[in-house]
Amino acid sequence: MDGPLSSDRYHRRGGGAGSSRSRSRSRGRDNHHHHHRHRGGRHWKDNNYNDHRRNNNRGSYDDDDRFSRERSRDRYEHDDNSNNMSRRDERYDNRGGGYHNDDYHQRGGVQYNNNNNHHHHGPPAAHNDHRNNNHHHHQNPPAAPAAHNMPPHNIKAAAPTDPNLDQLNDDPRGNDPTKRITKTAKRNGNGRNTESFDPASTLLRPDLRIWVGSNKDTTYTKPLKHDDVVIIPELFGPESNWDIYYKLVSELRTLQANNVKNSEWQSWHEGAHLISKNPVGSPTFEMVIEKLCEYFCIRRKSVGTRFNWYRDSSDWKPFHHDSAAYNPKRAKDQNITVGVSFGARRELAFLHATPQQNGEKCKIYFPQTNNGVFSFGRDVNIQWKHGINALPEEEQDGKGRISIVLWGLAENVIEEEGSPPLLGADGQGAHAQRDGHRGNHRRGNNNHHRGRR
Repeated sequence: MDGPLSSDRYHRRGGGAGSSRSRSRSRGRDNHHHHHRHRGGRHWKDNNYNDHRRNNNRGSYDDDDRFSRERSRDRYEHDDNSNNMSRRDERYDNRGGGYHNDDYHQRGGVQYNNNNNHHHHGPPAAHNDHRNNNHHHHQNPPAAPAAHNMPPHNIKAAAPTDPNLDQLNDDPRGNDPTKRITKTAKRNGNGRNTESFDPASTLLRPDLRIWVGSNKDTTYTKPLKHDDVVIIPELFGPESNWDIYYKLVSELRTLQANNVKNSEWQSWHEGAHLISKNPVGSPTFEMVIEKLCEYFCIRRKSVGTRFNWYRDSSDWKPFHHDSAAYNPKRAKDQNITVGVSFGARRELAFLHATPQQNGEKCKIYFPQTNNGVFSFGRDVNIQWKHGINALPEEEQDGKGRISIVLWGLAENVIEEEGSPPLLGADGQGAHAQRDGHRGNHRRGNNNHHRGRR
């Protein structure tokens, strides 16, 4: 590494071109010129010191450029300081991962290969400019990089106040929210354990946002977005009360005993669990659908439903997208998936459809308890697959679970920029090709393409 105080970076004055003595004196002159008091060095404007230098036979004092040859003792003292600064500069290099490289790596979203970012104040001056040779500390440092200037345009300079709270000047950061972040944080942009000090970096859409709804409300009271996953525990009663689970099983068996068309149990999703395609003769089923539509303000005419029975604790549900993620026709009438669990507790799992850099896919698990409800938005369905995790043998107790799911068009959902496109045509587009199912390869079994729980 070419140290910041190497002799070839400084303008030589006085003495021969090859004189190390003159180079040392020139370095001393430059540093005293920019550091009136530098690590024990004398003040350049100290009159007694200047008088002594004028009378010294070794050199002369020039008021125009304040140049003089250094005495031997001062030169050695300055050389010690220079060595200390070089060692400090090397520590910067070791900690910063290449601060002194010419290309200056990008850090915290800011490109450091410009002329304003060497040690926060720009690179060293050219060889022919002897006024700014010490680039560690300029007398008039340039402004910080524009990319780190804060606040961003969408951060208010004056934060609103709480009318129910006495306003006291007890904030040590001051009342201006734009000045709360320290200058060092603004300049660096990030930290060793901090992704970014720019508040605007958090004003981005998530891959998934989690809300908890109240079971005391008849409708969901928060603004609903396409990134939202909403959990409402015990919306249909206490977790310990299994009455609805057993009532649903009984009513479906009654329909089947009466030979109601399509009410029978059918194997679904390659045998993972059971479904009934026509449970509409069950009064409890109808009550559940009406309550879910009311809670999420779903248009009743847009609703599609599914009655799943995980008959015992060995049944499960593989990861999949609901069909509105890749079927344009269904996507027009469906922007939300809502499900309710009755019976044994199981895990609703989300698997990110896009692999990470290491090839793994992010997984998120939510417990689904008796009488509890979940929902997720349109964009969650596109960016994530979902399923019901299997239970290990030691946790299987024979208890079953009913999952009633509906898809529909929720009203007043907030649209945002940056939503993902649909994954492809119904089992035959980009989505199917990505998953290895091209054309009609799987048409013999439509369960996979329907992708419904």
